[in-house]
Amino acid sequence: MGVRIALVVLNVFAALWAWVGLKLPGVAPALTFVPFFVSVALLAWGWRGAGMVPARGRHVGKVVGLWSAIELVGLLIAANVLEHYHRPDLMLPIGAMIVGLHFFPLARGIPVKLYHATGAGLLVTGVAGLVAPAADRAIVAGMGAALVLWATALIIILRAPEAAPARA
Repeated sequence: MGVRIALVVLNVFAALWAWVGLKLPGVAPALTFVPFFVSVALLAWGWRGAGMVPARGRHVGKVVGLWSAIELVGLLIAANVLEHYHRPDLMLPIGAMIVGLHFFPLARGIPVKLYHATGAGLLVTGVAGLVAPAADRAIVAGMGAALVLWATALIIILRAPEAAPARA
């Protein structure tokens, strides 16, 4: 999986997490679009430098596909269980934890050591969302997850020149 694809995925999901986190508690509609501008800005900044980093190999697609499928199943099970127990307010925090857990096998299988920190950050975000007052759960989990993903993208962007092959 190329660095550009990773940047796209991180920024798209960061924008979505932030949008949901802002939309659910009823933040002003104009502010709910700010996350998309942040993601576009990060993508624009990182796009050129990320293109100079070589891809990691064919196995990466298989690793990402497998663990993303497992993550999706976990999210669907969690959503159904929480709906059954009338606790949809817990979906964002628990969702952040499930997404965080999926970063650990990615960190090892790709390998990208940074994803250990991403996974840990999402787990902490999920726990913070669980202990937050019910009215604040969405914004804590949504914005927290977005910040973790944006931070990961930013670190990738800043490291891209180091990872690029030397030019003669």
